[in-house]
Amino acid sequence: MTIRSATHLILLATLVLAVGCESNISRRVGEHSSSMAVFVPQDEARQRAFSYRLQAQALRDMARQIETEVKFSEGRYKSSLHSSEDRLVQVKGLLASAENADELARDYQRQVPHARLQ
Repeated sequence: MTIRSATHLILLATLVLAVGCESNISRRVGEHSSSMAVFVPQDEARQRAFSYRLQAQALRDMARQIETEVKFSEGRYKSSLHSSEDRLVQVKGLLASAENADELARDYQRQVPHARLQ
C-alpha cells in the first residue's frame, strides 16, 4: 500500500465515520459525544451499537496497519522523519475516531435492556 492510497483510505474512512456517526448535526464541536446518542427504538439502538463497534474496530485496524508500515519504512528505507510524524498523527486521529465510535456504541447499548422479553 502506497502512501497515497493509504491517505485516500484514511480520508475515506474519516468521511464515512463523520457521515455515519453524526446523528445530531446541531451539536457544538466541544460537546461530549454522549450527547449525540439520541433515544431510538431498541432494535435500532442495538443495530447502531453493533455498527459503531464495527467502525471502531476497522479504524483501529487501519491505525495498526499504518503504524506498522511507518515502523517498517523507517527501519528499511530510512524515510524522512517528517513523513513518519505525519503518518503517526494520522494514526492518533484514527484512534481518537475509534474511541468516539466506541463511546457512541456504549451509549446506544445502554438503551437496550438486557435479559428482557419483548
